[in-house]
Amino acid sequence: MGSLKRIKLTLLKFLYNTNYQFCYYIFHPRPKRVTFATMRNTQLVDNLKQLYETFEKKGDYELKIFCFHYDRSSKSRLQFFWVSLTAVYYIATSHLFIIDDYFFPLYSLNKHKQNVVIQLWHAIGTLKKIGLSLPNASDSVIKPHTNYDWVVVNTQEDRQAYVDAFDIKKSQALPLGSPMLDTLAKTTTSLAPNHKKRLLYSPTYRTDDANQVRTAVDALISAAPTLNDNWEIYISIHPYVNMKKNIQDLPKNIHLFQDPALVKRLMQTVDAFITDYSSLLLNFSYFERPILLFTPDYQDYAKQQGFYVDYLQYLNAPNFQTAPAMIDFINNKLPKINLDYVRQLKQKNFPKQDGRNSDRVYQFLTSINRYGEQKL
Repeated sequence: MGSLKRIKLTLLKFLYNTNYQFCYYIFHPRPKRVTFATMRNTQLVDNLKQLYETFEKKGDYELKIFCFHYDRSSKSRLQFFWVSLTAVYYIATSHLFIIDDYFFPLYSLNKHKQNVVIQLWHAIGTLKKIGLSLPNASDSVIKPHTNYDWVVVNTQEDRQAYVDAFDIKKSQALPLGSPMLDTLAKTTTSLAPNHKKRLLYSPTYRTDDANQVRTAVDALISAAPTLNDNWEIYISIHPYVNMKKNIQDLPKNIHLFQDPALVKRLMQTVDAFITDYSSLLLNFSYFERPILLFTPDYQDYAKQQGFYVDYLQYLNAPNFQTAPAMIDFINNKLPKINLDYVRQLKQKNFPKQDGRNSDRVYQFLTSINRYGEQKL
């Protein structure tokens, strides 16, 4: 790390923590304030949205929402400092502060026990490495993924990976189920008769390298005209990828978008899901439809990011290095594909299908005392 960046981070850490201590002692934590916060979207989606609605319906709480979409554009970088100061105020004055992803200002703080932070991670499963499991992740002046009191995970098997990723004790990893899966539990798994065929492609985020995403998207678009049938193709871009210069003049059957809420709604309507390393494939396994892997940079990604599992063996899904090879498979083999590999993924990642994950999380969080401990 360069000395200039180190100085900048040291200064930010001082400013955020000073603001936090001021707000904590002047305004004090409010015992009924619950704040739902994200820096990946302009509105609550998925886990946060589901749990917010549960709190709104079941409890008598002062609910607050903090949303900011940090997309690494120049404008977003300029706004980030001031937005973070606001976030620090909400941390200082909340009893429960619930997040769903990386949350930079939180990691600068000497946090008090009365401000209880819950990490409600936006993805299910433990495929690609995250957080402190990544190489050199803890070398920064501001150590990421700290100050979590509790981390909600989807299954018992997920716990150890999150312990490693977030530097917590295993007792802090709560296998209560992912709230966003409650919506899936209420969704039909069948497609309408005579529906229009749809493919959904969702490449994952790569740190500071949107070019890899653009290259893969270009390759799929170039190969798409060789599809035998009249497919509608939906391409979902990760919210952290700066795609302001989107590909122009797309064919009418190709739809490029950047909306996490839309991708979840589309899942129930598509015939097949294509990704490289996105955990969304685990969500899609619920529908027991084909999952295809398009991984032209697999060796590089495995070396730089890494996985908690033997990725290709764990998924056992059809895997392609080139878009033409994948299109050829869709044309000739997709209609007769054996979906046992998808059913196995569903069995592993949906142990609870009762639609009550959000209720379980709510019951636990409302049992926490003012020091972040569960009431006996």
